[in-house]
Amino acid sequence: MRNFLITLLCLALLSSQLDARLVRIRRIRRLVGGSERDAQITDFRVQPLDENGVFKYAFKTSNGIDVQAAGSALETIGIFSYTSPEGQDIETRYIADELGFHVVGRHLPQPPPTPSYILRSLEYIRTHNEDGSPKVHTL
Repeated sequence: MRNFLITLLCLALLSSQLDARLVRIRRIRRLVGGSERDAQITDFRVQPLDENGVFKYAFKTSNGIDVQAAGSALETIGIFSYTSPEGQDIETRYIADELGFHVVGRHLPQPPPTPSYILRSLEYIRTHNEDGSPKVHTL
């Protein structure tokens, strides 16, 4: 009986998660609209790996999506652009390498400026020893 109740509870949780996922998908489809779902690829270019192991690809769609990327197994750079549902032009540039995925775009949030007291503290740390005495600079 206990196992039955646990199984029933798990099924109920799974069902609620699936329902929430379907609701999100329906909202996205409503935002995207019919013309987005019917978009066609208008330009498609692929250059497979060359003798140096570098690939390139690019494609455009009828709804204004533009994607370009090039790279190797160790590093990829790319850019993609589209128009948001609010009508804003979105352009995103990225580099993916051994240090991670680095993305730049005007639409992305920016951190606030570093407060001056933090900058002063960092400068003090750079110019002083642990005991507080100034570091001696040798050339």
